[in-house]
Amino acid sequence: MENVLAPVREPERIGFLDLLRGFAVCGILAMNIQSFAMPGAAYFNPLAYGDFRGANYLVWLLANTFANQKFMTLFSMLFGAGVLLMCDRAQAAGRGAAGLHYRRMGYLLLFGLAHAYLVWAGDILVDYALCGLLVFLFRKTRPGWLLTSGLLFLLFGSLMNLMAGLTAGTYWPPEQLAEFELRMQPTAAKLAEELSTYRGSWLTSLRARAAESTEMQLTVFPFFTVWRVTGVMLLGMALYRWRVITGEASGRVYRRFIALALLVGLPATIYGSQRQ
Repeated sequence: MENVLAPVREPERIGFLDLLRGFAVCGILAMNIQSFAMPGAAYFNPLAYGDFRGANYLVWLLANTFANQKFMTLFSMLFGAGVLLMCDRAQAAGRGAAGLHYRRMGYLLLFGLAHAYLVWAGDILVDYALCGLLVFLFRKTRPGWLLTSGLLFLLFGSLMNLMAGLTAGTYWPPEQLAEFELRMQPTAAKLAEELSTYRGSWLTSLRARAAESTEMQLTVFPFFTVWRVTGVMLLGMALYRWRVITGEASGRVYRRFIALALLVGLPATIYGSQRQ
């Protein structure tokens, strides 16, 4: 009788991965809730909307230090690990993984498009589906090359953003630079317009949400998101092959990660927050 793939039963689940997924989703909410509640510029510029003193400053500092990009990174790593986990299960069942994976990414893409245009322009599912199609090509790559490939993706994306920042004041057309500055620091009239749009009916916000989603997918994704998300997914795949992200590595490995985070990651993050 042919082996078939089925939903994972409780005894077969990897508890450590489930715990990390739940932790990542809760952490992502700490940042996304700003986009749910405030104008879009407030996510990148805390001075764009509302008071920035006392408790408001403390909440921003804690979220920016401990949540911003951290939990999204963790979730992207888990997504990459999940791709390999699915491949391993398919192989164990004597089935090919390609058809199953591409169907899953196709459904995720459709769900993400509906979410982006009908519910929230900050959707990330479309990006995950497209990056998931890409990282599947690396499924048979050795862990060391997965790590190298992931770092190269991240490096290229970082260089693109660095060049964009360095050339903004010199090579960007004046109208484009003015539009960018207005987005980061909108006028009172612009803020009032955005609030009125999203506090109105669903049909009122549909046009604005569609424009934002289109820009995210046609501009932000190819120049930023694809490099970052793909790179981090590949790192997650490497950590899965090394059994680090599944909780199976030695205690010494995790202690080294914790030490690196405390001695390098945390000071660098705090410094970056203060520089902002």
